[in-house]
Amino acid sequence: MKAYLDCIPCLIRQALDTVRLSTDDEKIQRITLIQVMNFLINFFQNNPDEVPTPPYIAYHIYRIIKEVTKCEDPYHDIKVKYNEIALNMYPELKNIVENSSDPLLTAIRLAIAGNIVDFGATGGQFDLKATLKEVLTQEFAIYHYDLFCESLKNSRTLLYLGDNAGEIVFDKILIEEILKKHKLKIYYAVKGAPVINDVTIEDAEQVKMNEVAEVITTGCDAPGTILNLCSEEFLKIYNNADMIISKGQGNYETLSEEKKKNIFFLLKAKCVIIARHLKVKVGDIILKKVGSNN
Repeated sequence: MKAYLDCIPCLIRQALDTVRLSTDDEKIQRITLIQVMNFLINFFQNNPDEVPTPPYIAYHIYRIIKEVTKCEDPYHDIKVKYNEIALNMYPELKNIVENSSDPLLTAIRLAIAGNIVDFGATGGQFDLKATLKEVLTQEFAIYHYDLFCESLKNSRTLLYLGDNAGEIVFDKILIEEILKKHKLKIYYAVKGAPVINDVTIEDAEQVKMNEVAEVITTGCDAPGTILNLCSEEFLKIYNNADMIISKGQGNYETLSEEKKKNIFFLLKAKCVIIARHLKVKVGDIILKKVGSNN
């Protein structure tokens, strides 16, 4: 999905949020933000015909922030906090799934609800409990559940592309539910290094994701899955996977045009641009298949 002009002020707002978490020094904050804006001006002036994805632009912005502020993981404490919040909710969430008429579908709903824990798109302005309550009964705007179930039956390997900390606990519940009915080799992909509140190896260890899946990294710290920046090891698993579950907006933005793989996007539309691209409304929940059959 290409970046639109509306993405530029949003990226600057995200940069400012991150800079303020990275350092209390206002001089460094100012220098960093100036460098970010200079990058954006130079990029679009020098590449007038190039229309990259928003995560590709963000990838460069967050690298600038790291370089200038010398802060490798400004969202570290936030990630730990929301992992703990979600882990404390785990028994209740498992009970909701196990007592529902369709546990797999309920686990999908919970995984999508967890996608609200996003400090990039939402700037941390969200209500997790209210979102959970809403999503459990909300109608899907795009609903490819039958295709999802059929794909699970026909797959031997599943690659699950994680998104945010906290949300990873909801992903684990969905994976647990999948494994109850299907004998699959499941890989769970995290970022190769910290970026915003996206999941890393540390988050996977905190929630013990290795109990249900083999945890791997994309080999990249872009807020999405930019294939030409990912490691060879990740690409081998990606290319050989029978089925891919892609969580969140960043992964949708980078993989929405992918036609060669059997991908299911699970997300909540949290911004106008994403909603417009999906032809849905802001706040809608999505289970969308793209690409070829496995």
